[in-house]
Amino acid sequence: MRKLLFSIAASLLLVGQAQAQLAKDNKCKFLGNITTRGQIQPNVGGLKYETLWDQLTCENESKWGTIVNCTVNSAQEGVQKWNWKSSDAHYKWCKENGVLFKFHCLVWTSQFPSCLKGVTGSKLKEQVGYWMDAVAIKYPDLAVIDVVNEAIKGHAEGESGAMDLKNALSQALGNSSNPYDYKWIAEAFRMARERFPNAVLIYNDYNTFTWQKNDFVDLVSSLVKQGAPIDAYGHQSHDLDDYYKNNQISNFGNTLKEIHNSITQKAGKELQCYITEFDISQGDENTYETIMKNTFKPMWEADFVSGITIWGFVNGATWRDNTGLVTSSGADRSGMKWLKTYMATDDAKNAKAKFCGKSAGGPSLIVSASETTIELGQTVTISAEMEGASGITYSLGGNELGTGSKITWTPTEAGEFKIEVSAQSSEGKVSSSVTIKVIKVGPYSGTPAVIPGKIEAENYDNGYAGKAYNDLSDGNTCDDFSNFYRSDDVDIKEIKDGVAVGHCQKGEWMNYTVDVADDAEYKLTLRVGTGNSDGGKLTVSIGNTSKEISVDNTGSWGTFAEVDAGTMKLSKGEQVLKLAIDKDWIDIDWISLSKTAGVSEYANNNVITIIPNPASSKIKIIGAGDEVKAEFVSLAGSIVKVSDKAEISLEDVASGVYMLRITTPSETVVKKLVVKK
Repeated sequence: MRKLLFSIAASLLLVGQAQAQLAKDNKCKFLGNITTRGQIQPNVGGLKYETLWDQLTCENESKWGTIVNCTVNSAQEGVQKWNWKSSDAHYKWCKENGVLFKFHCLVWTSQFPSCLKGVTGSKLKEQVGYWMDAVAIKYPDLAVIDVVNEAIKGHAEGESGAMDLKNALSQALGNSSNPYDYKWIAEAFRMARERFPNAVLIYNDYNTFTWQKNDFVDLVSSLVKQGAPIDAYGHQSHDLDDYYKNNQISNFGNTLKEIHNSITQKAGKELQCYITEFDISQGDENTYETIMKNTFKPMWEADFVSGITIWGFVNGATWRDNTGLVTSSGADRSGMKWLKTYMATDDAKNAKAKFCGKSAGGPSLIVSASETTIELGQTVTISAEMEGASGITYSLGGNELGTGSKITWTPTEAGEFKIEVSAQSSEGKVSSSVTIKVIKVGPYSGTPAVIPGKIEAENYDNGYAGKAYNDLSDGNTCDDFSNFYRSDDVDIKEIKDGVAVGHCQKGEWMNYTVDVADDAEYKLTLRVGTGNSDGGKLTVSIGNTSKEISVDNTGSWGTFAEVDAGTMKLSKGEQVLKLAIDKDWIDIDWISLSKTAGVSEYANNNVITIIPNPASSKIKIIGAGDEVKAEFVSLAGSIVKVSDKAEISLEDVASGVYMLRITTPSETVVKKLVVKK
């Protein structure tokens, strides 16, 4: 842990000051505030900043738009030319007064340097790098940093040139034309980690408790899944008034936990939380106190919250009206009176913290994995770092996997596995964890689709993003359907005569494991739909053979047509068919490959479909026609139910795995069905 050195006189002064700080009795959580009108708030009504708060964030003085006033050819030139005066003064004051200095807005597409307008490509990345280098030179021991601020779609885009900068950053840092895949943010965090190896790196945004809660969860978890070295997320908390207006204020603590649990589950890793810009805009004192009580207390007592920064001190000198804690003469408002009383309670003093905000940068166990989602049989490397650690141990379910700075692990079964990591330091035992998702990759039905035959587009291989498919939007959502048929990110919907993959965008693809019966030439046909006036494009590849296909407008959205795409010469054997989308937007129902010599198509298990699967209350058999017989066969071989309906109730079927034998006038097929109740 870093130690601050003071003269004896300064040390004695600090002892007196610390006794009045509101969070003085909690060893780990800080309670901070911000600068006001470009300065540490001067003595107001006998109050001093350092007698109340133990952390400081510059409201504007450290933002890159405030400091950076020209492009440069090196970080050293930036140190010399840029406007550091105010930021330097506050950093120095914090060092002298034992107050934690939190750096705000390293990268933001609002209040950005005007000199960056029009700068793109490698030149823009170079300038971002010089900026981060210069900050590291000026403030080498930063402990907590807001790396990227407000990047959710629609945020920090209204200012002139802001959207252009967001697109330019996406291209320059993430090599992507889509700023909402967040690749540029992941790269910004990697760049920050190189310059600040010991700092807590935060992603910060607003409306995270109300209007854009899911967007926030998706963004933060996406950064972890992309391997970004993100340590924490920040709730600005300006939307607490909206939360109150929606009559949800008494449930606030549950919302805070739900968001944290969702991020942990989706990311496969627990991050720490900071409340970065807490304020309540209320002129009515009773309402002000009600919101304060119902939000601050659950925030402070949540063990995953490392610190709270209140966004303003003196009423009339804050960003929003009626958000000050004290009046202009220094008298406590109702919320401040309650806050002082609460911070003196045992609940506040003893509030636990998994991550110690006051010792940010000291003992911190950083755990990472080479991949957080892997294929069954693949090996993953898990690493851990902690300065001064005398031993690091990795375990799963109480069983030790290994020790040292890194281990390799090869799982033998699919599932989600939480690897616990512990390290011993001079200050005690420190723990962390990382969750590895292990997925069995292979054909959707368990056996390859037969060629010649028809392949339903929705029956792409089991697996995960980058292995079985690539989808550019988080979540399975298409038209009015969510998590339809399958639960990964590929967008699927029900259509008049079956199921289709929809909303396909350029750059998306799906893999299908197939078994080609013979070396032969095959006719390729697809059933697709697009409402684009200029049609769509896609590519089908099998082995070394590929076919580019142009699709004319098929009519209004939801209208499909069969497209003859020519022939493909294929080799016998098991291989992978890849269906790639080359132009937005297109819907795909099925792909058919038949021998050109006229041999009849083979029946296969991909023509008939069961939805949903897994199922709980009922299933629907699609593609079997009106005359159908369905037999539920247990794994022991017993027939437990028979139906002649295409839509079947599962009320009398127990949870388990069944083979569903479906007989039609032309064929009999067997489908695996999972019943979960």
